[in-house]
Amino acid sequence: MNLTRYEFELLSALERQDGSGGLRALSDALTISRETLKGCLSALTERGLVYTDGGVLSITDDGLLSLEPYRVRRAVILAAGFGSRMVPVTLDRPKPLVTVRGRRIIDTLLDALLAAGITDITLVRGYKKERFDELKEKYPTVAFLDNDVYDTTNNISSAMLALPKLAGGCYLCEADLYISNPGVITKYQYASNILGSWSLETDDWCWTVRDGRIADYRKGGTHCFNYYGISYWTPEDCDRLRDDFRAVFDGPDGRDYFWEFIPLVLRADRYAVQTRPCRKEDIVEIDSFDELVALDPSYERYDTFS
Repeated sequence: MNLTRYEFELLSALERQDGSGGLRALSDALTISRETLKGCLSALTERGLVYTDGGVLSITDDGLLSLEPYRVRRAVILAAGFGSRMVPVTLDRPKPLVTVRGRRIIDTLLDALLAAGITDITLVRGYKKERFDELKEKYPTVAFLDNDVYDTTNNISSAMLALPKLAGGCYLCEADLYISNPGVITKYQYASNILGSWSLETDDWCWTVRDGRIADYRKGGTHCFNYYGISYWTPEDCDRLRDDFRAVFDGPDGRDYFWEFIPLVLRADRYAVQTRPCRKEDIVEIDSFDELVALDPSYERYDTFS
């Protein structure tokens, strides 16, 4: 039996931790009213998916089985770009391999994926692609695809290479985000969504929400959500993405697009992409060398020839 959205949210929360904080804590964490959660709890208890012992709410084995259709098992990571604004540190390595406080940027994403049980990981590489081979020692399950036209196209060309992997429900992630909260990668997903943090005003890529879905994707805005390049796509939307990526890529100026422009702008009527809210401190975007220095002062005396 399929779960309702509220049932899914309650069960997936209980899979992550027990409900010892009570209904109020769950209501606050899930941003669902207590009355609605009470109804979900009653229905799930009757179906044997949750139980209460000593006042602590927990998920049953059957409850875990009911979440299996929503389990994410695959991720595609786009990592082909140069990272020109990070010069000089990217002159000898791709941006995802830059270390921040002793840890590579890409490791923060890979570790989060593996912690969520996702081992089918495909990374599309381009600039100094051979440097990514060093990941194999720590992450032997990661597979590589080589984008040899990364410098003459936008990142849609990397998405095109990974089309066969965009199937069955999949995370589609950009590789240059330093993830400080690995919890933004979750084991289960219910609907297609993109991570975003609330902004009163921003000059970066953002969107508003209309009828529960992402709308008005644009550069700069007020009272909006900032775009982060971590998204999930349902099996049905993976099928749509494959078709739409092919159609746009083969059309006029198709190689000039960012991949997300297709489902959010050009063919937005075919999708109902939701916002998955996160905090700004959950993901650190390092857009320039100066921002890298501010985050990791060890780069203040970086020697480009070292």
